[in-house]
Amino acid sequence: MAQNLTRPSRRHGRHLLLIIVAALLVAAAIVLIGRSAAAAEAAAAEAAAGKSAVVGRALVIPVIDPAEGRRLFVAKGCVVCHAVNGTGGKAGPALDLPPGQRYADVFAFAARMWRGSFAMIQLQAMELGYQIELSGDEMAHIFGFVHDPAEQARFGDSDIPDLIRDWMVDERYDELERRLEGEDD
Repeated sequence: MAQNLTRPSRRHGRHLLLIIVAALLVAAAIVLIGRSAAAAEAAAAEAAAGKSAVVGRALVIPVIDPAEGRRLFVAKGCVVCHAVNGTGGKAGPALDLPPGQRYADVFAFAARMWRGSFAMIQLQAMELGYQIELSGDEMAHIFGFVHDPAEQARFGDSDIPDLIRDWMVDERYDELERRLEGEDD
């Protein structure tokens, strides 16, 4: 029986919205991580003087651990559809950091996830039988992994248990979608 790949449920939409919000918070955190103590004090003084749009608000910045992100990339099932270093599924885009890229753009990462969210939710349901749940900290760690060339270089086949390897999708989502649509005929 073919899966309906045309309409996400409201529940999936709410979950996706939470993921996007978490990703945007991670983006803001990454931007603020680079600020010096003096700059942070100056920003606090501006906020206190009413010169800042964010008055009396605190931003929680998760500590990003790319090694934990590598572990979560496998444990949460991201590797079922996404590859790093040629290791992983092919349904979604590879998440290798582009050669020579010297920065991590969390907003671009969140935008890519947003564009692919419907397909991700559908494939998670088909391949895993559930939708992957990620906390803000987990998103931060995974973001750290997919933007850390040294940690990506450590990633390989030995990181993937046989059970998860058996779930990996070996065809692109658009090919899978065409095949499923053909089953309806």
